[in-house]
Amino acid sequence: MKQINIGHKPTIQPIEWKQYKGETIIVKTIIRKGQRIQETQFYEDRVKARPRGNAYIIGNGPSRKDFDLNLLKDSGQTYGCNALYRDFLPDYIFSVDTKITTEMCENKVGMKTIHYAPALEVNRKYSKGMLHLIPNNPHWISGNAAFWTAAVHGHKNIFLIGFDFREYGEGKLNNIYQDSPCYGERKGGDIYEGWLKQFRDFIKMRPYCKFTIVHDDPPEYLNHLQTGTDLGNTRLINYQQFIGEEIVPQN
Repeated sequence: MKQINIGHKPTIQPIEWKQYKGETIIVKTIIRKGQRIQETQFYEDRVKARPRGNAYIIGNGPSRKDFDLNLLKDSGQTYGCNALYRDFLPDYIFSVDTKITTEMCENKVGMKTIHYAPALEVNRKYSKGMLHLIPNNPHWISGNAAFWTAAVHGHKNIFLIGFDFREYGEGKLNNIYQDSPCYGERKGGDIYEGWLKQFRDFIKMRPYCKFTIVHDDPPEYLNHLQTGTDLGNTRLINYQQFIGEEIVPQN
């Protein structure tokens, strides 16, 4: 008889790194004679990414508002999400929602850089071959899908810039692109515990990677990134340290 542990939380296991080659996804689901039939297709990885220097993951939190993203270009590869393309084109960009993905496809972002999205968006007509599957998609928000993919690419030194994991309250900037197309008004002061948990889980999934959050005025919870056993693979630094010590061109 199979033993069931009621209330037991599954242990997060480290992910062994392997070169991503592609995956099989469901491309169509139909109901025939009361039976659900799923059609699948293997999508080969067309990106064939290779890590170069650091991985810089660019979130759209207000903590990065005055930082010049162009400083990142010479010392690593950049990963961003959503409306970032309006101001800065990273090496890899991510979107998971239909509205912003549609806008990005209309603006042919995927012809200018590598645009990753979920299978649902990749298979829409408007994608026109410009979208790539988020590899082994964890179904996280786009910013978190970015650092997930940086590790899939083989990066081991990963920096998070503009990751605040929260809103800042009524009348305060909550997102670089707040109140622009595809971004609604935000009035809350909530900490996004789910987003933060995704990062904390990921620390355990990739214990051989080093994660650095860059923030000049970190809220208290960013001083407690580790949960359970401290793996020693995270740290928090300010922008002065980041610019002076970390952004060094790679040979």
